[in-house]
Amino acid sequence: MSRAIRQLETIGLLRAARRGMTAQALAARLEVSARTVYRDIALLQASGVPIEGAAGVGYVLRPGFDLPPLHFNADEAEAIRVALALLPRTGDAGLIAAAESVAHKLGAGTGAPLSASGWHEIPSGVDPQVLRRAIRDARVLRLTYRDEAGLESTRAVLPLDLTYFVEAQVLGAWCRLRGAIRHFRLDRMVSASLTGARFTEERAACLRALRRNRNESVANALDGPPATRVRRDP
Repeated sequence: MSRAIRQLETIGLLRAARRGMTAQALAARLEVSARTVYRDIALLQASGVPIEGAAGVGYVLRPGFDLPPLHFNADEAEAIRVALALLPRTGDAGLIAAAESVAHKLGAGTGAPLSASGWHEIPSGVDPQVLRRAIRDARVLRLTYRDEAGLESTRAVLPLDLTYFVEAQVLGAWCRLRGAIRHFRLDRMVSASLTGARFTEERAACLRALRRNRNESVANALDGPPATRVRRDP
C-alpha cells in the first residue's frame, strides 16, 4: 500500500486502540517492518499529528484528534446505510467489521441500527480479506481451485477485482496457467495464499484485458449469465 494510505491506517489503529500500541504490533497489523512504522510515526508527528510514544507503553494518539470530516446529505447517508446493511450477507468478516466502524462514524442518530434481515450469507471457501489485500497491493496469489466438475488445480493468479453477485462472489484475475483472464468463484476455492511476488508493472495491461473479457468470463464462472451485481472491489 502507499505511504499515505498506510499512515491513515496507522492513525485509525491508534484511534481505535484502548491502550498504547508498540511499533511491532503496528507493523504486524500493517504488514510492514518496524523500521517503516518508526519512519511513518516520525513523519506524522512532524506534520502535527499528536502521537506520543513511551517505552513499555507504545504509541498513543492523544484524545481530540480527528481527520477532516466528510459531509453527507440525508439521501447520501441513507444510501450508505443501506449498502452497509447488505454487507453481512457476503460472510466477509473484514468487510462486516469495517461496515460497523463506518456506521459508528456516521453517527448513532442517523437512523435505525444496521440490519441484513432476510439476506443469506454467500458461502466462501477462503478468507476474502486475503483476496482484497492481494488486489490492493498487487500481490500474486497461489490458488487451489475446484471447478464445476470437481477437478482441482493449483495455479498462480494476478488478482484484479472481487465482485459480489446474488449467487456467488467472483474473483477476476489473470491466470498464468491459462495465460488469460479467468473468474473464480470463492465457494470453489480450496485455498488461497499470498506469495512474495508482486505484479505492479503488469497490472494496467491485466486490467485492460479484464474489461475486454469480463462478460464471457464471468458467465463461465457462474455457469450461466451473471445475475445482479452487489458490489465490486476495488
